[in-house]
Amino acid sequence: MTLAERIKAQRVAKGYSQEEVAGRLGVSRQAVAKWESGQSAPSTEHLFKLAEVFGTTVDLLLVENPSPQPEPSPRSPQWKRNLWWAMGTVGGYVLLYLLWRMVGSDLENTSVLGWLLNTEPGQHSYVYGWLIHNHFYWYAMALSFLPSLFGKYRVSLCTFGGFCLGLLLGELLGPNPAGAAWGYGHSGWAIWGGIFLLSIVGGVLAQKWRQPWRSRRMRWLLLTCLAAAALWILLVRTAFFQPPQ
Repeated sequence: MTLAERIKAQRVAKGYSQEEVAGRLGVSRQAVAKWESGQSAPSTEHLFKLAEVFGTTVDLLLVENPSPQPEPSPRSPQWKRNLWWAMGTVGGYVLLYLLWRMVGSDLENTSVLGWLLNTEPGQHSYVYGWLIHNHFYWYAMALSFLPSLFGKYRVSLCTFGGFCLGLLLGELLGPNPAGAAWGYGHSGWAIWGGIFLLSIVGGVLAQKWRQPWRSRRMRWLLLTCLAAAALWILLVRTAFFQPPQ
C-alpha cells in the first residue's frame, strides 16, 4: 500500500471528507486530492498534522505494510545435502559391488569373507574382475563421490550411470569376435573405459549448463553421449582392436 492509499484509507476510516481534512490542515481540498491520487506528497509538517488528525503516527503512514509472504520451507544446510549425496553415491557403488558378486561369483566353493573380498579376476566376470583386481572400481567410485561433496550432484549422477552402463555393455559386448590380442582376448575393459570417460565429460557439461534434465540442450547432450558411446563400441569390436596380421 502506497502513502497516497494510506492517507485515503485513514480519511475514509475516520469518516472525514477531503474538505474537512483540508480545513484541519489549513490547505486546499485540491492539495488533499493530489496527495490521495499520488500526484504529490505532503511535506514533513503536513505529515505530522495528518497523523494527528487521523489519530495515528507518522511511522504508520510512511512504513509500507506488504502482504505477508508464506515462509519458505526449511531446508537442510548445504553441507548436509552434499553429505547425503556423497553417501548415496557410495551406497550405489557398494550395492552394485555386492549384486555383481552374487550374480557372477562362485558362492559354493568359497567362504563368505573370501566371496566378499576376493579380487582375483578369474573368480569373477571379466570386466568386473578386471575393475576389482586393478582397483579401478574404487577409483571410479572416488571420481563419483568427491564431486557430490562439493555440491556437483550432476557429475556424480552421470558418472555413476556411466559406470553401470559401461560395466553392463562391457560384459555383454566385450568378447572380441575376431579374437583380439589384448589380454584375455576381450575388449570389455575398453568399452567400460570409453563409456565412463564420456560420462565424466557429460556430467561436467550438465553441471556447467545447470538446465532442467528435460530441456532441449540436455536431451541433445544425452543423445550425443549415447551416439559417441555407440561409435566407440563399434570401433572396439571391429578394426580398432583387431590383432595384427
